Amino acid sequence: MDLERSGSFHNWFRGLSAFTVLATFALVILGGVVRVTESGLGCPDWPGCDGGIFPPLETKALIEYTHRITASFVIGPLILFLFIAALVRYRQEHWILFPATIAFGLVIAQAALGGATVLSELPGSTVMAHLAVGETLVAVLVLLAVVAYRGPLSLRRPDWAVGKARRLPILIVIAGVALFLLLLSGSYVTITEAFGACSEWPTCLSDNAFPGERLQVIHMFHRYVAGAVGLFVLYSLHLGFRGRTQPVEIRILSMVAVALFVAQVLAGAGVIWGDFGEEVRALHLAIATSVWIAVSALAAMTFSSPGARWSGGING
Repeated sequence: MDLERSGSFHNWFRGLSAFTVLATFALVILGGVVRVTESGLGCPDWPGCDGGIFPPLETKALIEYTHRITASFVIGPLILFLFIAALVRYRQEHWILFPATIAFGLVIAQAALGGATVLSELPGSTVMAHLAVGETLVAVLVLLAVVAYRGPLSLRRPDWAVGKARRLPILIVIAGVALFLLLLSGSYVTITEAFGACSEWPTCLSDNAFPGERLQVIHMFHRYVAGAVGLFVLYSLHLGFRGRTQPVEIRILSMVAVALFVAQVLAGAGVIWGDFGEEVRALHLAIATSVWIAVSALAAMTFSSPGARWSGGING
């Protein structure tokens, strides 16, 4: 039975993949709350909490435990179910099976890193690796959802990419890589506790844009990277909605991504203006991940082929 005759199952798979993206996004935000509230050692052991199955009635323990429960009993089973569904029903469709398999591997790696992070008392390199794997997982799930909704990818320039839009496919992929590196640089600011080293924005201290103290350099380096990446990302995104040849969903998502990136810059400034409040810092990470999701989806949509036929051959 081919996929065109299995629409009901395919619609179910679409819904599951989209819901998994949203749930994983919520988990990343919850992880950000754990980080900004310094709740990473709220449960100093793993997989239990403070020597027991359930956490003590303390704020940091409850925050950390909620993050673990969400990852273990919501995200893990969702991704496992996607993997099994892809393996049983879509194993002939490489653009479904491969992302589902990679996502399953990443969620196992993420769980292992989460345990290692706690047991090794939050070393910076492990914390950054935990974030990197988490954001990679989000991007892979976004790819899977886009493929489920729009069809398999085609690694060639789409027919609508003419004129200035001709540069969009390759530039949006490069922009995605740049955003990923920007996310990691932001994580490095946090794990080195350099986020509070500069108390003014856009300069660091007293109109000093080039401070000499180590933590201030780390903080300002992230801002400069954000500025350079931001200009490149905004230029790439404007190619997505400039002109009339692009599909309407490409144009709309490009504009949404621009709005999110601007909001991210304002949230970064708000972290400084808000005296590094936990709520603003969590919002900063949430919007950053939203931008990452939007650009990842845009990259996948750019190379997707809504009119392409699947190879078929699933079990029915």
